[in-house]
Amino acid sequence: MAEGVSDPSGASGVHGHGLDLIMRSAMRGARGDFALVALRADEERLIIQAGVGPLAENMVGNLMLIRESVAASVLLTGQPLLVPDYPRQGGAAPQVRVQIGSVIVVPLIAETRVEGALAVGRLTGRAPFGKAELADLAQFVRRTGTARELEGARAERRTARLIEERGRIRDDLHDNVIQELFAAGMALQMAATRIPEAELRDLIVAQVNAMDRTTARIRSLISDMPPTGLDRPALPLTKRLVAIVDSFTPALRCLPTVAFSGPVESTVHPDLAEDLEAVLREALSNVARHADASSVQVLIDLKDQRLVLTVTDDGRGIGDPARASGLANMGRRAARHNGDFRFATAPTGGTRLTWTAEAINPS
Repeated sequence: MAEGVSDPSGASGVHGHGLDLIMRSAMRGARGDFALVALRADEERLIIQAGVGPLAENMVGNLMLIRESVAASVLLTGQPLLVPDYPRQGGAAPQVRVQIGSVIVVPLIAETRVEGALAVGRLTGRAPFGKAELADLAQFVRRTGTARELEGARAERRTARLIEERGRIRDDLHDNVIQELFAAGMALQMAATRIPEAELRDLIVAQVNAMDRTTARIRSLISDMPPTGLDRPALPLTKRLVAIVDSFTPALRCLPTVAFSGPVESTVHPDLAEDLEAVLREALSNVARHADASSVQVLIDLKDQRLVLTVTDDGRGIGDPARASGLANMGRRAARHNGDFRFATAPTGGTRLTWTAEAINPS
């Protein structure tokens, strides 16, 4: 046990992963209070992949712009960094930033590329790190080697994206494509009854039958897909939520960010998690279709057993929503958990959607 440090919480974001051992060893060696591993999500964003210690659950899963991260220079230059006064320089959320005294950050390298960073921090009130601790941590990482662990973390994230994408395709086929084919078939059948020419009428009926066969094939494909609910609980909630954001990134045509605040992973029960995921999908779908935004920020905050999802964009505004059914569905999901749902013009001029729910487990 490190001197002056309470027993740290379990690892967040990794389970039996090699990164867990590296973080714990680094934290003990530097006499830190917490440790985090941040990896490149793409060329411009960084994700907090894993963490151990009392602040880990407030930070694991955060997806941020590299240029706004304290680790930016480490990723750019590959040089370790000492941050003796984190509240003045750090990029974490204010309620987390004020709890951190000092941080040391070292690069994580796979082959010749800086793929991420390992950070060890001390809470406010403890003596700040010095250059000796920074040098020791950098030497520890060089000696340990992290290439295999980094590849495992990347593979885990790819798996999360694939699971989410498969679930999104399955849901879209079921909820949208089949319904649209059915509506088109009904419209064609109605049109056929009004056409006097038998040959043309028979041609339309033949096309309706072809659409019915296509619908049947789609239903068969859906039934062959394993239910998404069997896949998603195997991954931590924070990773599932980030995977949802990942899946919408191409449609959004910008680089969304994600921030977590509070013990989301350990507190949100499965029923609420399912609704939270569905609402986030609907919110991002609305932004992708209507907002034409250059910035999208997602915040999931849990405080005093109250969960708040906020999605903010700087687009053209929600105006008169075309899919009132989607908004009504978000409202119903909130009401199930004694919450509410609203949207308003954001300070950026776009839209801010706020969805709240009680996080108390009904059992």
